Amino acid sequence: MPIQNKENIKEKKLYEAELLAPAASLEVCKVAVFAGADAIYMGGQKYSARAFAKSSLSEEDELLEAIHFCHLYNKKIYMTLNTLFK
Repeated sequence: MPIQNKENIKEKKLYEAELLAPAASLEVCKVAVFAGADAIYMGGQKYSARAFAKSSLSEEDELLEAIHFCHLYNKKIYMTLNTLFK
């Protein structure tokens, strides 16, 4: 059996899976973090495909609070941006 060096170990970490959860509100964001999600994705009311959905983040302050919350728990947060053409 070959001895693994540090380079081989670093390569293995590049392929770790990440549990990514959608969050349509601050409350859902918190639940996903506490349930063990590694990262959250969300979009504000202006930029999400669910812009007119009742559960979408509508206030900029709420969106900023979600960002701060994820950073507090050392979780990643991805902001979605959807463009619709008419």
